[in-house]
Amino acid sequence: IHSAFAGIQKINEFYIMEEKKQPAALTENTDYCIAADLKNVTFGYDESQVILNDVSLQIKKGEQVTLLGRTGAGKSTIFKLLLGLYEPQKGMVLIWGVPSVDLPDAKKRKVFGYVEQSFHMVPGSVKDQITLYDAKISDTDVKKAAELTGLAKTIEALPDQYDTICTQDLFSQWQLLSIARAAAAEPEILLLDEITANLDAETEKMVLNALQRVSKNRTVISISHRTMAETGRVIPIS
Repeated sequence: IHSAFAGIQKINEFYIMEEKKQPAALTENTDYCIAADLKNVTFGYDESQVILNDVSLQIKKGEQVTLLGRTGAGKSTIFKLLLGLYEPQKGMVLIWGVPSVDLPDAKKRKVFGYVEQSFHMVPGSVKDQITLYDAKISDTDVKKAAELTGLAKTIEALPDQYDTICTQDLFSQWQLLSIARAAAAEPEILLLDEITANLDAETEKMVLNALQRVSKNRTVISISHRTMAETGRVIPIS
């Protein structure tokens, strides 16, 4: 219900918004030391329900961080703030020094790769699942992403390979396809939302191995209920 109210508020804000001036763009001159910076952030869906209260944290370029905490502690809210989907009531959320809400949509896929718990299929081919119809992602990028996640051989064995129309029974490890989708645009920051939840031990191992390859030379921010091996820095969210 609270999420629905937040969505309605965003829609209303969209209808009344004036055209914004272009924010400071991410350029080669941007300070790339701090990937994400939350400065005294307070956020709530209304005055009676404050999810985050005066939260500050910095995540450096190339760092691997896990946000650890119970359900409802605000981990997913932090992700939405980083993505610029929510705006804090107080404080600032910066990505490479630029307010997250000011990041142009056209740049977001190069900045963020977002892997959720469940895979959301789009109409079309296997290639379309990975590119999301983004013409800037080449066939070479698609194949590289498939190889990184260990899906290349599986896809190449399909009747039309990458042009095979995607159906619910085509894959058994959808999380690998989700990781390939995130990696294809070669984002600077990977956001991983409880992606090993509800996986059996064998599948979890495959997913973690794929992530290890995809995460190389990238900043990685994960959400988890439990600490896993080699997670890097752990930040409790309570």
